[in-house]
Amino acid sequence: MSPLATSLREIATAHELADNGRFRELRELISALPSESVVSSPSLSLYHAIAVARLGSHSEGAEWADRAIEGARLSGDSVVEVRAYNVRGAIAFESGQIEDSEDFFQLGLAGADRVGDKATVGRCSNNLANIAYMRGDFGRALGSYIMAMAAFQHAGLDQGVAEAWHNVAAVHRDRGDLTSAREAAERGVEAAYDSGDLALVGQTLAGRAEIRMLSGDARFAAREISRAIAIHKRIGDVVREAEDSRIEALIMLSLGETNRGVAQLQKVQAQAEEHGRPYLGALASRDLALALQGAGNLERARRWAHSARVAFERLGARYETGQIDALLSDLY
Repeated sequence: MSPLATSLREIATAHELADNGRFRELRELISALPSESVVSSPSLSLYHAIAVARLGSHSEGAEWADRAIEGARLSGDSVVEVRAYNVRGAIAFESGQIEDSEDFFQLGLAGADRVGDKATVGRCSNNLANIAYMRGDFGRALGSYIMAMAAFQHAGLDQGVAEAWHNVAAVHRDRGDLTSAREAAERGVEAAYDSGDLALVGQTLAGRAEIRMLSGDARFAAREISRAIAIHKRIGDVVREAEDSRIEALIMLSLGETNRGVAQLQKVQAQAEEHGRPYLGALASRDLALALQGAGNLERARRWAHSARVAFERLGARYETGQIDALLSDLY
């Protein structure tokens, strides 16, 4: 088999593994290849960036995404270039570099629109909506999620449709509209199963579990989050497993298991620091403050609340910063 045919086969396999959330296998596939073949291929560099970032190595992922962008520019591969901008933006977002992530998503969106890559139009629109959501601009976020969903549907990308519904559910949840949140979450789970992406199935199940908990059905939520954790553990997605664990801790707290819930939130906060995910760490710190307030330990609650506020303010997460300010007012 010619080197070109071999490379195309490897890229196709990498694409399939990435689309199905099998990041550990993706990293193993690419790590087994000669390093020069990965470095010389913008596509393989991009898939390597996705794999290592999803497994918690954001700095290494950023390096490979930058390499993919540069290689795609030199080779004139506009499609890979715009996709790499989106991946680079996602890594920056998860690392707390929000302004940088917005720039990358805007570059990706403009380029994807120019080359007619509807899937990347959807991904960049969805990610820009995530930034609006973090800033508390729920109306803009909801509109951008709907735009992303239309692009994903045009591209026939069930994964994108599922993620957009999952995000729409989160907006309704934070607005306090749990009926609309449950409806959107159900559609997200259905689309995730249709896509066959196990990582996404777990993510949407976790989102539905949180909404179920808030709706007063903690027992159902506990079963649902256990399924999500099992899926992410099986495929080696440590990032989403940590996200699931935060929701599981909230469910424990809602069931009156205060000590277990607090211990798990502390573990999640430590994992967030280890993986370089400041937003998750800030959420866990906020949740710890609320749990400790409920338990009457106001001194520890104040410490965690201040820690969360510093992180949220640094990230430009205005909605959460406002929540923490209200909490701190109650704690003094």
